Amino acid sequence: MWDNILGHAKQKEFLQRYLQAQERPHALLFVGAEGLGKKQLALAFAKALLCANHTGSDHCEACRLMNLEDGNLSHPDFLLVQREQDEKTGRYKDISKDQVAELISKSAFAPVMSETKVCIIEDVDRMSLVAANSFLKLLEEPPVGWVMVLLATDENKLLSTIMSRVVCLRFQPVPVGMVAKLVEMRGVEPQRAEVLARISEGSVGVALGLAEQNAWELRQQAVAFLEALPLNMPLNYLAGRSWQQKNFERPEALMLVKMLQLLVRDIMMCKLHLKDKLYNCDLEAELNQMARQWQLGGLKKALQNIQEAYAALENSVGVRLVLETMALKIDQAYKE
Repeated sequence: MWDNILGHAKQKEFLQRYLQAQERPHALLFVGAEGLGKKQLALAFAKALLCANHTGSDHCEACRLMNLEDGNLSHPDFLLVQREQDEKTGRYKDISKDQVAELISKSAFAPVMSETKVCIIEDVDRMSLVAANSFLKLLEEPPVGWVMVLLATDENKLLSTIMSRVVCLRFQPVPVGMVAKLVEMRGVEPQRAEVLARISEGSVGVALGLAEQNAWELRQQAVAFLEALPLNMPLNYLAGRSWQQKNFERPEALMLVKMLQLLVRDIMMCKLHLKDKLYNCDLEAELNQMARQWQLGGLKKALQNIQEAYAALENSVGVRLVLETMALKIDQAYKE
């Protein structure tokens, strides 16, 4: 039913029992880091729940209307609530009171095709306080025949009264070896697949995203910068970097900064003789060499500078300015 979803055996077992149970909790909470497969499993579960025989085997009309492969989720008894994107900034807003009010209005309608109506709410931990209090009323008096699946990354941001009314399924990172094998199946060579799996910290979604982006090339640029320290003529050096050109986009800049953060963190691990904790395991020799040149205090300052740069990029500060400022501060931290 959901063998194509990597890991999470206990969660799958629970959901399988849920499908066969006579009495079921009306609200489930899937909580865990981004990219672990929570939404993928929630959609597969919704399909099985709406299926005529609860198998999700694509042999009935309900399954045809829940085509997960092409994203055609047109089943009349399925609802998906997501955060809306701001047209001006491109950022995703918190789930609003209006969205919850619309959901409450729809709760007056019983299932029309299946025996159950399924509602998945993404990022429920990013719901405004007013919206959360309105949503609580829906949980307190659940509509007949409804099952709600809530997805969250941080349960601490949820109201305790909401937590008390859901059955919580916690998702843990998938073993790195399993993630690496999946990435290899996408055509990535084994050593690179292992590094991407380590960097993703057991998140299948993150690992596959890194494989599809130019993360590897950006990591090499970050390595080249760190190996060039200290900079004799910093501004001249930076002028020749591709990440200081006008066509270097914000998503690439965020990835470059992320790679730089992981590398500096790994240098610190080498400094502390914790080499088993390395993400960039294929660069152990290079990282050891760099660790001998750094002071621990300088590494801590560099990590702080990198974190500040990432936050600035997320807040739409100019890409070239952020990267130049970060590089100069890291160079200064190295020289201290």
